[in-house]
Amino acid sequence: MDNNTDNIEYAEEYLVIRQKPLILKLRSLGAGVEEAETTKITYLEAAYFAERGVLPLPKDELLRRAAQKDPLANEKFFVIKYFRERGYIIRPSLDGTPFLRLHRKGFRPGEDKTYYLLEVVKKGWQCGIENLLPSLETAGRLRKELAIAVVDMNEAKPLFIKFGRMNFD
Repeated sequence: MDNNTDNIEYAEEYLVIRQKPLILKLRSLGAGVEEAETTKITYLEAAYFAERGVLPLPKDELLRRAAQKDPLANEKFFVIKYFRERGYIIRPSLDGTPFLRLHRKGFRPGEDKTYYLLEVVKKGWQCGIENLLPSLETAGRLRKELAIAVVDMNEAKPLFIKFGRMNFD
């Protein structure tokens, strides 16, 4: 990979990439969002691809930038890495919500809808129904399943809790 970073710009919440070969590589991996001649990629997603050697940038700097806006950046990176290493495409929501969007295995964004909304929480998370309802309502409004990823950085994988709605009409 060319170490030329001249065509990579740090914006407030994401990277803007203008290198055509890098844009094509990221597209093939189901990463980033294309806009005209550029691709935007969140710092969390970029950190994963920097660790894998796809992006010629320091992973720690990208995670630091992500953590400036998101106190759960390290936990979300852990979840992204967990799923990506298992062949899933998972991306941070670009709509300002704290969710990660998980796609079905084998499908890329645009080929199929988001399968799950994942909310990432730290170990020791406690939640009453009043705190859970907004997430359930968002998932319901978007017609997605909701799952909570409980992250303990000392464990090999997150604990997943799936929530759903039921009607007894």
